[in-house]
Amino acid sequence: MKFTLYPFAAFLTVMLISPVSMAEEDSNGIKLRICVEESEFPPFNYFSRVDGYKTHDSDGYDIQLLYRLFTPPRWQLQIITLPWPRCMLEVEQGKIDAAMSASANPERRRKFLLSRSYYYLTPGVVFLKRRFPQGLRFNSLAELAQLGTVCGIRGFNYRNFGWDNSQPLSLSKDLPLIPELLIRGRCDFFLARLEIFSGTLKLMDRDPQVIGLATQAIPNTRPEPFYMLVSRQSPHKMALLEEFNTGVTQLEKSGELQLLLQTFTGH
Repeated sequence: MKFTLYPFAAFLTVMLISPVSMAEEDSNGIKLRICVEESEFPPFNYFSRVDGYKTHDSDGYDIQLLYRLFTPPRWQLQIITLPWPRCMLEVEQGKIDAAMSASANPERRRKFLLSRSYYYLTPGVVFLKRRFPQGLRFNSLAELAQLGTVCGIRGFNYRNFGWDNSQPLSLSKDLPLIPELLIRGRCDFFLARLEIFSGTLKLMDRDPQVIGLATQAIPNTRPEPFYMLVSRQSPHKMALLEEFNTGVTQLEKSGELQLLLQTFTGH
C-alpha cells in the first residue's frame, strides 16, 4: 500500500500527477531545474512511502503544484532534492533555476528574485511537556533564550520568528532529530514551523503525546509567507516568475489552490 501523508477527501476534484511519469513524458521545451529540501519539508515536499518505507519519489504540495504549472510542451521540469544549504547555493550560482518553500529575509531578497507568496506557516517552539507542564511564558525569543538552550535547523531562516540571525543558535541537520535532541537534553527548545513539525511526525508515524512533546506559537509573530526563490542567473527567470505567479493567482481565484493544499494538510 502506498503511503499517503494525509487522507484524500472523497469529493476532491484536483487530479494529482505522478512525478515520475510527468518527468519522463516530454523531452522538449525549456529545461527547468527546481530544488527542494532533501531532509523533507512535509506536507510541502517529502518522499512517498510504500508500506512505511521511503521511496525515491518526491511528493507533496510543492511537487504537485509545480507539475500543474510547468507542463509540456513548453516546459521540461526536473525536481531535484538537495540539502537546503546546497540547494540555496546552486540557485544563487545559477546551476539550478529556483528553490521551493523558502521564507524571506533581506539577504535572500538581495540574492534572489522572489515569487508571490503561495502559503503561510506558524512560527513556533517545541519543548518537553514534563519540563514545562503549564506551558511557556515569554514575550520574545530573547526571553526564551534566558530559560535554556534554543535550537534550530542548519540553513533555515528564523528572522520571522523574532530571532536575531547574528546571534548563535544551536543547530541540527534535520527536523526528525528534534524529539531525540530534546529528550537527551541537547536542546531545551526547538524552533519550528508548527505545520511542518506536525507533518514530520505524521510522516514518521510518531505521536507527539506519546513522545511527551508540546508546541506553542511564538507570541508577537505573524503567519510566515513562503515563496519560490528564483536565480538571478537563470536565463528563464522572468518567464519562470510570470508562469508561477500567474498560475498561482489563477488557481487561487478558482479555489483549486486551496483544494490542493487541503489534500496534503487535511484542513
